Amino acid sequence: MKIPFCFILSLLSIFIINAQETQKNQLNKKNQKTGNWIGYHKETDTRRYNGNFIDGKPVGLFTYYAKEGHVSAKVNFINDSLSSSEMYFDNGYVMAKGKFINQMKQGKWFTYSRSGTLLNIFNFDKGAMEGTQYLYYPAAAETKSLKIMEEYNCSNGLKNGTWKQYFKSGRVKSEGNYSMGKRDGVFIYYFANGTIDTKGSFKNDFKEGNWFYYDGEKSNMKKVTYEKGNLIEKKNEE
Repeated sequence: MKIPFCFILSLLSIFIINAQETQKNQLNKKNQKTGNWIGYHKETDTRRYNGNFIDGKPVGLFTYYAKEGHVSAKVNFINDSLSSSEMYFDNGYVMAKGKFINQMKQGKWFTYSRSGTLLNIFNFDKGAMEGTQYLYYPAAAETKSLKIMEEYNCSNGLKNGTWKQYFKSGRVKSEGNYSMGKRDGVFIYYFANGTIDTKGSFKNDFKEGNWFYYDGEKSNMKKVTYEKGNLIEKKNEE
């Protein structure tokens, strides 16, 4: 009796699929993951990741999935310590991207809005924010041009040094200084036309001494005095 050729093909395809499945999620003699693996979210059959292992260590490109099914991240394991990563919104746009060294963020990291426009450029060293950090207004739909919203320096993950915020026009909105995460020294806040709105000092993150509220004109200045953040004196000056 002749066996139909299509029946043979179907059996062959089933055999190949089963063979491929058995080749996944294998362990070597040392009980280490090896070859291609598909991981699943706990207590579900929803795929969590897909990638390759050599002697228990991830190598090459891994794709990660959210419980809802969309791609949430892609990580390229370059060697034992270095990897590059892209994280995604559920609409497919990149949320953030950068590098890891020894599983800690290193160098420049870029974060984006759900529509794909750049929002921040953060600098890291051994997982902590280090150096100058930049935050941007969402790009205008017409021009796609970026305008800086805020910039500041960091040391060991804390704001340390000059801090500035900007209006969309590019004028400085506010400026001051941080000392290891705490406001320290003179802070000035401006109106959009560049005139001073408020000016005063911080010490150890508390308002200290005289604070001046200009209301756009020096003749309308109001002076308020603080000690360790507590109001101790208030008077109007003509």
